[in-house]
Amino acid sequence: MFFNLKPLPSFPLLIIMAISCFSLIILYSIGGGHFYPWCFNQLCRLAVGVIVLLAAYNIKLDIWKKYGYTFYLFCFIMLGAVAIVGKVSMGAQRWLNFGFFNFQPSELMRIFLVIVLAKYFSTHSVDENRKTKTLLVPIVLTLAPLGLVLLQPDLGTALLLFFVFCSILFVCGVQIWKFIAVLISIAISAPILWNNLHEYQRQRILMFISPEMDPNGAGYHIIQSQIALGSGGFWGKGLMQGSQSQLNFLPEKQTDFVFAALGEEMGFVGCIILLAFYGILLTYNLRVAMRVRSKFDQILVFGLNAMLFFYIFINVSMVCGLLPVVGIPLPFFSYGGSALSVLMFCQGIIFAADYEQRSKTSFKNRS
Repeated sequence: MFFNLKPLPSFPLLIIMAISCFSLIILYSIGGGHFYPWCFNQLCRLAVGVIVLLAAYNIKLDIWKKYGYTFYLFCFIMLGAVAIVGKVSMGAQRWLNFGFFNFQPSELMRIFLVIVLAKYFSTHSVDENRKTKTLLVPIVLTLAPLGLVLLQPDLGTALLLFFVFCSILFVCGVQIWKFIAVLISIAISAPILWNNLHEYQRQRILMFISPEMDPNGAGYHIIQSQIALGSGGFWGKGLMQGSQSQLNFLPEKQTDFVFAALGEEMGFVGCIILLAFYGILLTYNLRVAMRVRSKFDQILVFGLNAMLFFYIFINVSMVCGLLPVVGIPLPFFSYGGSALSVLMFCQGIIFAADYEQRSKTSFKNRS
């Protein structure tokens, strides 16, 4: 059977719900104490996300392994369609318009790339993975969608795909010297890469180095974000009391910079609580990856958990001024539907891996 109803793991699900409810509180606050539109819309999206999680959780992992390349190809075709008929918004062409909602295929590609890489590496030994010729197929599988994503342009998603790819290579036993060689190659080709970046991407990198160069232009986002975080202090200014968010000085306060809004209104304590929730969830996922016995399941869970980690790391680092500004939302916390549903889908797959391993262990014990 493709579908199999089973009980949910309560503790990690409770952590996800805690993060999501925390998000609703902040969205209500930065919305000026209004339930509409952000809080209400996000609540509806959360309901859809839970349904997506349940669907992914109740699908057997063998289905993803069996049809992984088919799903990947379908998503790759959608990425190609974006380049031709995609909806343009804020200077980027990243969405397919289905009438009643817009969907970003690159979000889905993050999952299917992990699935096909897990399927590929699960059929090779560690010794085989260390051979350069073994890496040609996964490199092509990664570079093909990454190239389409860069054309949109979406530097944040491209970086996420690249980091997840490197994480999977590392866990599959690829030698460290090959990563160093890639870094050296990137450094050597930096001038070429710089010339091929869009103007706004170059501005983001320059503003990352010195946002004071253009405080009212390209550097405005990061300066306002740092002001919001710093002004919150230890305890924060209180809900609906943040000047940067309430007076709309903080741009994208409900999406990419929601962590800054949290820091302003709930301070260092609020930020630490949220990061602690993430730490618990990441630790649970990592334990699942270490506990499962199937090689495909191990790589799949590790890859999905690495993706969740890089979502968090890139967003928080960006908001704090440690990385250039890229469009990566904060998992289960930022306002938005596509990323929330995709991350719920990922977590459902991880829950399924945990359940299947526990079921096998329980069966062996009874035998």
